[in-house]
Amino acid sequence: MQSILITGGLGYIGSITITELYKAIGKQYKIIILDNLSNSNIQVLDTISSIIGEKLDLHIVDIQNYNELVEVFKKYKEQYPINYIIHFAALKAVGESVENPIKYYQNNVVGTLNLLKCAEEYKCQNFLFSSSATVYAPGEFVDEEASFKPSNPYGETKVAIEYLIRSLSKKGGRYLCLRYFNPVGATKDGKLGEMPNKPNNLFPYIEQVAIGNLQQLYVFGNDYNTPDGTGIRDYIHVLDLAEAHVVALQELIKKDQMNENYYDYFNIGTGKGFSVLDIVNEYSKLVPIKYQFTNKRGGDVAILVANPNKTKDKLGWIAKRGLQEMCQDSYNFIKSKQQ
Repeated sequence: MQSILITGGLGYIGSITITELYKAIGKQYKIIILDNLSNSNIQVLDTISSIIGEKLDLHIVDIQNYNELVEVFKKYKEQYPINYIIHFAALKAVGESVENPIKYYQNNVVGTLNLLKCAEEYKCQNFLFSSSATVYAPGEFVDEEASFKPSNPYGETKVAIEYLIRSLSKKGGRYLCLRYFNPVGATKDGKLGEMPNKPNNLFPYIEQVAIGNLQQLYVFGNDYNTPDGTGIRDYIHVLDLAEAHVVALQELIKKDQMNENYYDYFNIGTGKGFSVLDIVNEYSKLVPIKYQFTNKRGGDVAILVANPNKTKDKLGWIAKRGLQEMCQDSYNFIKSKQQ
């Protein structure tokens, strides 16, 4: 039996992807989780186990530690060789990346380099990378052939990793980069959602206001060149995003079984943009959300919305869930954590 290594597997997107992946492939592959718990909670492992009915292997390892990574690959070499990698593990706060770019390059770029070195050493040539829409310049309906023009160090680290992956792909193997936009929401049962140790994105802040832990939401900037002056983003339900990862991995598996070399990159978004105030107004239908405008945040852009047509045409994937569902599932999740 082969293994799938999922880095950052106890995080927001990683944990939900694991549950969706398990539904799709069952026990055909052994799933191994790697996480350093820097922005996740070990209790998520028990939640995943309760959902899928199986306890998965967890290695508390930082991808910056090459020697510890090697030990993980070595452990499974004989009985469960790691043949597929889904790489989520990364620092991801735009504002923090502006304040501390060295930290972001060290973790994201050097960490991924370590992971790819291990993969090469242990003959793993199937790699699914969690990239980001921050690799692009601001724009509406941005397609995959748009030039790289990140506005912050976080996006720069994703560009650097994509260049590395593209170079590796020329030697053979199968590599996919998913450039996703703004994942939000939670699972329908309220068991898994976004619970960062420190909120950095819009929805976690709104959730804290919704349950009374924060008095109000601070909206960063109200003079962008948008209809209401606040930033516009393409928000995608995390379940749609998880399903996109399942489809992408299945594509890698198919190409691997055919022994075909493969390299591609896809936007994962809805193609619809919503402003910060659109989100606040929709969420306020569930619970009042007080807000106050404040200064713009370094590294933010006015508008960034996906053109998802290539993903639909080549992978057969399309987002199914709308803004109301994103807000409702987010609220149900954060309420359940109060109980």
